[in-house]
Amino acid sequence: MPVVSEIVESYKNFLMVKYPAHLGPFCKRLRNNRESARAEAVTFSLLRPIVEEITIAEDVVEGGVDFLCSNTDVKFIVEVTSLESEAVAAQSRWPNTIAEDGTGGSFGMITHMLRTKASDKASQLSGYEMARVLVIACEHIAADVLLGPLEAEMFLTSETKIAVPISAGKPIDPKVYLTTDLKDSVFFRFKNGILEPCRKSISVVILLSVLGDKCLAVGILHPDPQHVFSIGLLPSVPFLRMKRWPPENHHIETEWVIHSPKQAEFNHCNVVLKDKELGDT
Repeated sequence: MPVVSEIVESYKNFLMVKYPAHLGPFCKRLRNNRESARAEAVTFSLLRPIVEEITIAEDVVEGGVDFLCSNTDVKFIVEVTSLESEAVAAQSRWPNTIAEDGTGGSFGMITHMLRTKASDKASQLSGYEMARVLVIACEHIAADVLLGPLEAEMFLTSETKIAVPISAGKPIDPKVYLTTDLKDSVFFRFKNGILEPCRKSISVVILLSVLGDKCLAVGILHPDPQHVFSIGLLPSVPFLRMKRWPPENHHIETEWVIHSPKQAEFNHCNVVLKDKELGDT
């Protein structure tokens, strides 16, 4: 089973044959922003066996999104970005190393970092007349935890807090409930006291944990996107979504498309040129 560095080399070979103008810019990204370039290669290798066709969509001069995917008569675009492992370590307080003594410690989630990344990419994904997928990848040693189902839930609703109505220092309602200010929600917010969708240019976010021998993925669906993404295009990926939109009385309910969310596993595989592609060169 290949490791990430081998996938990168196979992707470079693919670019050299099929997209030679893209090879130089990719190698430059690999030198200047290593984890971002590696995320691009890994995502391409992951999607290639799943979709009927995947092509490089980025213009070497104008830029744009990374990939165009096609399945029969359905197309969607994919933009790949990454969270640098050291920045994740600083944000989460989880070192990107295995403790020699085997002990652990407390850590925090990285919802704010993810929301910032989605905000940075929202405009780049606008203007395409098809569903738009944002892949946020990470190679941090604990990426499977920090980009797992719990983080997906926090990313959709922002961090929740326990609320207890009180008066004169005493609870006035025996019911305890969860509340959120939506500060780091990826897809909706409060504006002038009204709940509204945001970042509608992103149809779905895929949180991709890049591990030594495989990738793990979960998805988060926008409740009201400009273009709807069909979850059947990535059938093995568990998707988190709103139960209803708009929510009634600001009561936010989410659900997983599958009963018990577990990250989809994709074994690493090299990018191999197909016979047809070799024949076209």
